[in-house]
This record gives sequence, structure tokens and C-alpha cells, in this order.
Amino acid sequence: MFNKLKQIGQALSPDAIRQGLAASRESLASGGQLSAEQLAAMTPEQRAQYEQAMADSRATVAANADAAIEREMERRVLFGPAGDWLYGPLPDRERMTDMNLQHQLAYSKAELKATLRNPLGRKPAPVAPPPVSADPGEQAAHELAQREEARTPYLSPERQPITFTRIATEPRSSVEQLCAWLGSSGLAGRPDLVYGVARVPDHLPGGLGIRKTAVVEWEVVHAAQTALPAVAPAVAAAFDARDTWAARRPGEPSIVDEDLGLEYLRFADLGPEQCLGLARQVAVDASGGGGGAEGGGSSPYVLIGVTGLLALHPAGTGAGAHERMTAARLLQVVPDPEAQVVVLNWGEVRKAVAPRPDKRPPVPSPFPYLPSTAGELLHSYLSIVGVRPQDCYSAQVTQDRPDNFVGGTGHVTTTGAESDVAADGQLRRRFRGGSRVVVVYRDSPAYAEGRQRWAAYERDVLQARLGNRTGLRSPVDKESRLDKGALGKLLRGVEAVGSFVEGEWDEKTLFDDVPYYRYCWPPVGG
Repeated sequence: MFNKLKQIGQALSPDAIRQGLAASRESLASGGQLSAEQLAAMTPEQRAQYEQAMADSRATVAANADAAIEREMERRVLFGPAGDWLYGPLPDRERMTDMNLQHQLAYSKAELKATLRNPLGRKPAPVAPPPVSADPGEQAAHELAQREEARTPYLSPERQPITFTRIATEPRSSVEQLCAWLGSSGLAGRPDLVYGVARVPDHLPGGLGIRKTAVVEWEVVHAAQTALPAVAPAVAAAFDARDTWAARRPGEPSIVDEDLGLEYLRFADLGPEQCLGLARQVAVDASGGGGGAEGGGSSPYVLIGVTGLLALHPAGTGAGAHERMTAARLLQVVPDPEAQVVVLNWGEVRKAVAPRPDKRPPVPSPFPYLPSTAGELLHSYLSIVGVRPQDCYSAQVTQDRPDNFVGGTGHVTTTGAESDVAADGQLRRRFRGGSRVVVVYRDSPAYAEGRQRWAAYERDVLQARLGNRTGLRSPVDKESRLDKGALGKLLRGVEAVGSFVEGEWDEKTLFDDVPYYRYCWPPVGG
């Protein structure tokens, strides 16, 4: 007993405590590794085992760090300055693989201080580079010229003219008026000059509130340079997203709207040179909200989403194709191996360059190297890959899942919106939607080379991975959350950055019965 007490006393002596603290500091400084003296005392076999264990540990740490960074890279759409602002800086591999415990404690201490300074994680507004002109028009033109200069080395030498023509139609007869305009413009007789047609995914309200739609705009992307003779109106085959066209089992890839359109063209025996466009049917449901006795009630919303698809082609073609397709369903609808379906995530870019759906993109732009509009991004893709209109099935700025595009920031929403000139020539309020750029075309070796140019441009100039987080053909879930009554939770969020509003969603909207997996819900079997 006396010897044990003596040993305890020696262990708790000031000298022993000082030696222990010094050893702990040395261990921290060396990342927990053994000292030179400890290594020298080892046998060769022990030394080899120790060094192998340390090498294995470093390799595991490095592999885990690389996997974590790759997961973060897949989660992001933007990199560079815009990505750092939107998501925060990328993980630091050097820090993640640093096995020095003292360094890790310092990192953690710095992170704790940053969290205490900004407990809610609010991002400061991005700071735009110094403008070259106080005139917004001149500044915007300067930024566009800079982007065009950066794009020039990547352009296809075989690119063809690209013209965007926007028309206005009445909401109740919108498709019929579009088909008539395609005929009167002569483009219905020259589908080989048409890249695609799209319903502009914006809401232009009429009257005092925001519920009523004043006009519906369509955008036709084409290569016509001269006037064409009028022909018969175009034909539009319509598909409802609520109808089950494709047979899918749980876990199998879903389809995109354009897959179904390509299937229709196969039934109609029509190629891209006879196709005027595969256009997603975009719809709007809006409400100014309602007040209660104590200021409660429903929140305002401008919901923009997809409810179906139009396949447009010249009159006199495709007779009976829709009926044959209907009789043959359920269909397999497998991706066409000879066609490229490209979906670009404009929604993430818009958060950086045009975060307010109720306002025009800010000038100067906080990130002037990024396109300021989805139309500019679409034009860039067509001209860099060199897609020809006679090979193009679809070229559109469009929507995917329903999003809420009311204005506002933080916890403040507004039903007001800036006005601009609509396609009918009238000055109208505009809520700017759109989350995807879609291009579908018949593939060829020349386009494979063009996609290599696009990949380099996307990487080096845009500093982006625009194919990330598009949900392209995501696996069908046996019990989709969004088809179990949780759609409102998604819709009640304002699309503008930092404007997600919690709370119950009691409103009934026209998207309530539109399945998350369009055209292939419910799944079969399983």
C-alpha cells in the first residue's frame, strides 16, 4: 500500500505534471505521431508496422476527403465567385487531410467564432465589380460584349443564324393562336429553319391583382433571315402530364417530357427536319393571398410549372399518330439513342444573376461573366455546339417542377413587379420564371466535338456544371413524397434566394394533381 501511495504522489508531483503537459503538447504538434526518440526505441519490425499503419491512415483520410469534395462538387451547379457566394467556399482538401491535432483545434475555434458572429448563416449581398458606365443600358451592353468576347474562341465554325421571335396570345386560345402564327409567318412550312418553340415561363398579370393572366407569350427560335410565304397553321399534338403514358417500375428511370415527344414523332414517322418543336406546356396559378381577422390567411403566390407537352409539326403530317400511340400504351418510352436530350440548370444561375423574380436582372451584374438571361444561355449552347435547326427537335427556356415566383427577400414577400414591354407591345408587370434550358437534337460526330467545346466553355468561362441537380430521368419512387400530399411544402417557398417561408399550405392549386414523375405515374408492378 505504501509503495502505491508513493507512486501516486510521484505521478502527481509538479515535475511529473509538467512533463506530461509537455508530452501532450508535443503529441498535438506532431499530429499524434510518435517522437523521434520513441521511433528510435522501436525494433525494425515495430517501426515497419507503425509506418504502414500511418500510411494506411493517411490514405484513408485522403480518400474520405476526396469523396467528400466530389459529393460537394456534384451538389453544386456554380463554382468560382458565384459558387462561393451561393454555397460557400469549397472544402479545403489540405485542411481535411491535415492530421495535426493542434491545427484542427485552431480550425474549429475559427469556425465557432464565425458561427457566433453570424448564427443564422445569412449571406451578404454580392458586390458587383466597379461599373464602366452610370447608364444601365450602356453598362449592360458592356457586360454582354465582354461575355461575347469570352465566348468567341469556343464558337462552332458551322453555326447557323439564331433568331428569337416572341409573340403574344390570348390565354384561352393560346395554342390555336400559336399554330396560326406559325402558319402566317411561313415557319410552319419550313420546320428545317426552326430550332424550337417554347411557352415563355413568365406570368404577366392583368387587372389590379395578380391572379388573372393578361397575355401568354411564346418564343420561337429559328434561323429564317427573310420573309416566308404563309402556309396552313401548324398542328399541335397535346399530352397531359397527369396521364400515364410510360410503363415504369419502382426504381426505374423516369422520363422527361421530351422523351415522350420523341416517341410521338416516331409514331408519326417525323424527323427533326419536320418538327417545329417539342414544347413543355407551362401553366401559371397565382393568388394575391387573403387576409384574416388578425392579418392571417393565405400567402401570395405565383406558381409556375409544367402540366403537359405539345409536339408541333406542319399540317398534313403525322395523321393518326396520336391515336395509334394512345391505342399502344402503356409504352416503354426508352431514350432515343440517336438523339441528345440536354437539360441545363438555369435556376441556379438565376439565383446569382437575377434573384428577384419580380425585377429585371441587376445592372451592374454581381457576376458579369455569367449570362444575365436564360435566352442568352440557350443561344450560347446552340452556337458553341453548332446545332443546326434541321437537326433540332426542341430549344426552349422552360420550367420543370412547380416553383413559387412571388417577389421579395427574407421573410418579406410582395405581389408587385417591375414592368417591361410585353410581346403585344404593352407595358406590363412581369414575374420572371424559368428554371431549365432544354435542347434536343439528332446527334452526329460533329456535335460530339461541339459538346467538347461546350464542356470547356462551361468549365473555363462559366465555371459551372450546368447538368448538375436537374433530376434528369431520376428513378421513380414507389411512394413519391410529392404524390402523398406534400406538394404544398415544396410550393410555399419563394424561388428568390433566401425567401423560403415555413408554415402550413392550405391552398388548392392546379398543380395538386400533377404527379412529380410526369407521364409515368403511378408505377406498374412492384
